[in-house]
Amino acid sequence: MRPCVALLAVVLAIPALAAAQAGSTAAPAATPAPAAPPPDLSRIKRGLDTPTPLLDSALNAPPPTFRTSVTEHVDIWKFWGEDPSAVAASVRPNGGTWHQEFQNMVTPDEFKGYGGILSNGEKLQLAATSLAFAGVMKLIGIGVQQAKEGMQNRSVRKAKEEVQQELEAFYALHPEARPAAPATPP
Repeated sequence: MRPCVALLAVVLAIPALAAAQAGSTAAPAATPAPAAPPPDLSRIKRGLDTPTPLLDSALNAPPPTFRTSVTEHVDIWKFWGEDPSAVAASVRPNGGTWHQEFQNMVTPDEFKGYGGILSNGEKLQLAATSLAFAGVMKLIGIGVQQAKEGMQNRSVRKAKEEVQQELEAFYALHPEARPAAPATPP
């Protein structure tokens, strides 16, 4: 440790010594070099004064306007009796128009679904997948928390082992520094 401190002191002292020597042996003042003639700026001024019609028209023009439109005509009545893929699924009622009307006539209000977008089976599937997803996310959260705790415990254990190894190495070099073993109760 002490050789490092001495080396640091020498390194820090060298620049101060060099500055002191340079100040005591000052060189005679050199004669200044003759000043160069000032540059001719007339060519640059002419270039700046030249009109730029293309740049000026681009800066002063109104910004361009771009418009687009996309339209599609879907004949929803084309579906009845033809290709089902001709109409989007969100437009078609579940099971066709006459089946939907029949279901509305014969199903009591207490047993109808909550809206016409999804059928009861689709709502059941949505509820089941939502519950399963919530359970999986809860388990993932617990697993991540346990992994964090495990990593923390591992790092603490490794630090304790490293301290014990260093203490044993120290006690091997200095056996007189080892504390007396505590007396075990009977």
